[in-house]
Parts: sequence; C-alpha cells; structure tokens
Amino acid sequence: MQKWNKGLGLGSIFLVFILLMTACGGANGQNSNTPTKTDTASTEAPTAEPEKTTRIYNTVKGDVEIPVAPKRIIAEQYLQTILALGVKPVGASEYYIDNPYTKDLAAGIESTGDRSGTNLEKVTALEPDLIITATVDDNTYEQLSKIAPTVVIPFGTDAQFKGVHEEVKGIGELLGKQEEAEKWLAKYDDKISELRGKLEGVIAPTETFSIIESGGKTFYTFGDNFGRGGQAIYGALQLTPSEIIKNELMTAQWKELTLEVIPDYAADHVLLFSETGSDEFKKSNVWQSIPAVKNNQVYELPADRYWYFDPVSVLAQAEEITGMLLERNKK
Repeated sequence: MQKWNKGLGLGSIFLVFILLMTACGGANGQNSNTPTKTDTASTEAPTAEPEKTTRIYNTVKGDVEIPVAPKRIIAEQYLQTILALGVKPVGASEYYIDNPYTKDLAAGIESTGDRSGTNLEKVTALEPDLIITATVDDNTYEQLSKIAPTVVIPFGTDAQFKGVHEEVKGIGELLGKQEEAEKWLAKYDDKISELRGKLEGVIAPTETFSIIESGGKTFYTFGDNFGRGGQAIYGALQLTPSEIIKNELMTAQWKELTLEVIPDYAADHVLLFSETGSDEFKKSNVWQSIPAVKNNQVYELPADRYWYFDPVSVLAQAEEITGMLLERNKK
C-alpha cells in the first residue's frame, strides 16, 4: 500500500508538469488567438486629424470661409469692439482710428480710407487675411472679397447686433475671443451698475430725457441706437425717454425738426449735440421758452466724442453723462 501511494504521487506530479508545459506551449503557439510580436508591430496607431485653420462663418452675403485665428485684420467697422477684445487690426477706417476714447489703443493702425470711401489699394497693400465691414454697397463688397475673406455685419439702424452685449459677444465669436468677450462684459456690467447707483436719488424715474442736435437752421432728435449719447442714456443708464421720443424715435431712430417744434421734443433734461458750434438758435424765444433751458438742465455734448456708439464709447459716455448730471445737481 505504501509503495502504491508513493508511485501515484510521482505520477501526479509528472502529469501536472506535462499539463503546465502544454499550456505554455499553447500560449505561445501559432494557433493561439493572442497576437504575436509580428501581429502587434503591424497594428498602426490612428492618424491624428490636422488642425483646422479655416471655418465657415454665416453672413448676410452668405457663407464665407474665414481664418480660425486671423492675424491681419482690416476693420472697416467695429474697430473699438475688436480693440476691447485685445486684438489690434493692421488697418481700419480713419474715422474709427480717430475715436478719442481709443486713441492710444489705435496707435499704429493704418488708415484704409475715410467715411467717403475705402482705399482699395491700401487695403491690398496691407495683405489682410480677414476684412470686417458694414458696407451696404455690393460693388465695394465684391472688390473687398477679392482681396481677402470679407465679413459684412450690418450696423446702425439695421444693426445685426442689438446693443452692447450682442455686439461684444458677436465680434468675440467671429474672432474666437469668446472668453475675452465675457470678461469685458462682466467689467462693463459692474461699471454700469455702479453709475446707475450714483444716479439713484439724484434723477427720479419720472424725469425724462431727449437729445437735440443743432445743425445750424436744421435740427434733429434721436432714439436709442443712433449715437449722440442715445445708447448711453437710454440703454446703459436706463434713463427715461419722453413720451414722444418713446413713440416716434425708438424705431425710426432719427427725425428732422424745425426750431418751432423743438419744444415738443425737449424733455425735462436735454442732451444738446452741436457739430457746427452755431449758438444763434439759443437766442431765440422758442429755445428760451423750453423748461429744460429755464431749469439749467441742458447738457452740451462735444461732437467729436458723441458721434460714436460702439461698446467702448457707450461706456465712456455713460461715465461722462453721469458726471454731468451729478455736477448739475450740486448747483
């Protein structure tokens, strides 16, 4: 019995040894499902897709292929908003280069023409990779688009972007500067909130505001999206327009007036915009009869600063107008 047990033990050990050898051989055999070194080496890693350098941007003129990260921008429009996002174009309209609120930031930008027209030779020489314009002239657009990808974004009464927030976000998306846009708007909102707070208790919600422009013998009044401080008082500071301004100007945005009807459009507070500097109308009985004139609540706006109504200018004008109102209240 003892010899049998011993023999069985040796046989069992030998059998286990054979099974292990077979298993190892199977693992390394050609019939195994496990890949060999040759199989592994022949398996290629997926090729990474090349980074896109252009994208499609939808405009009023259709889809335009533009650079993902433009380096040489011509800003025929929206210069101040572009500068606010930390981007400096190589060229721009001289009118916007001359904006006093961004004079330092615009230093070194080449003029590509004035308000009368674009200098196409200058635009070509600057070798832009993106042109941003608001032109409504088809011929100008065609000529610009032959030089570089051209994006038309309507401005003014037919503006594609309505108000400061839409414009900053819209230009931010166009240039791939969404994060910068959000940061700028956060600072803008904080400052406007501060300015509104300063006017609480100084200007009652029932007190009304209007804008009058003197052009010599011709006069104009404006709504909330045509410059002359309209965006600052009605949009940013949320001051109250008079009833006639609210009803007639918030859509049409501007209206020509005669001296005789100015009292109808003059609110409790009048922002007076004068490009010509003519003061003759101030001597008239019509002007002197206006309550805002009698109450010393007329605020003169310098033309070179209040033509503009981009987000940067609106913020600066809101600060200036707040200062005017606070100073007048002390008297």
